[in-house]
Amino acid sequence: MSLVGTRKLKDLIDRLLSEDPSGRNLTVVPIIGMGGAGKTTLAKVVYNHEMLKDHFGLKAWYCVSEAYDALRITKGLLQEIGSFDLKIDGNLNQLQVKLKECLKGKKFLIVLDDVWNENYNEWYDLRNLFVQGDMGSKIIVTTRKQDVAKTMCDQKMDLCAITLGPLPRDDSWALFKRHSLAYGEHPELEGVGKKIAATAKGCL
Repeated sequence: MSLVGTRKLKDLIDRLLSEDPSGRNLTVVPIIGMGGAGKTTLAKVVYNHEMLKDHFGLKAWYCVSEAYDALRITKGLLQEIGSFDLKIDGNLNQLQVKLKECLKGKKFLIVLDDVWNENYNEWYDLRNLFVQGDMGSKIIVTTRKQDVAKTMCDQKMDLCAITLGPLPRDDSWALFKRHSLAYGEHPELEGVGKKIAATAKGCL
C-alpha cells in the first residue's frame, strides 16, 4: 500500500481488533491529515481488509463532508445498513430510534469520512446513537482538522489518533498521476507533473 505505508495500516488494524482497555463498548479512531494525504484510502483498505471480514457483525460507511446534517447522516447510515424506511424519511427522532435498534447488541465498524464539524454538542448527540453497540465496536473518523479529532475522541490524542503527514515524493507523484493523467500515458507532461507533485506533497 504505497500511499500510506504498511506501518499505518498495521497500526489501524491492530486498534480495530483490540478491545478498549477501559471496558467501553465504543472506541473512536480518528485519522488526521491534510487533503490528499491518504486518509480515505487508508480507511477504505482497512474497511475491506480480510482480517476484519468476520470481526464485525455490521459495517457502514458514510461521507459526512463540510455541511453537517444529523438527519442526512442518520438516513445515510440506515441506507448503508439496509434498514431505511421511507415512511419515516423526514422524522429525525424516528430515524435515530431505528438506527439505535439496528446497532443494539452488535459489534460494528462505522466509517465517518471527511468530517469537518467540531461542535461538541452535535457530536455528543450523534455519538449517543452508537453506544448501543456491543463491546469492541469502532468508529473511524477521517478529518483534516485536529480540533475535530479532539472533539470526537475521548482519549488522549496520541493514544487514539492516527496522523498522516505529507506524502513522500514518489507517493505524491503516484497520486498526482492517478488523478491528473488517468486517461493514458503522457510522457511529455511527466516532468511538469513531477514538479507539481513535489511542491504539493500530496495536497492535490
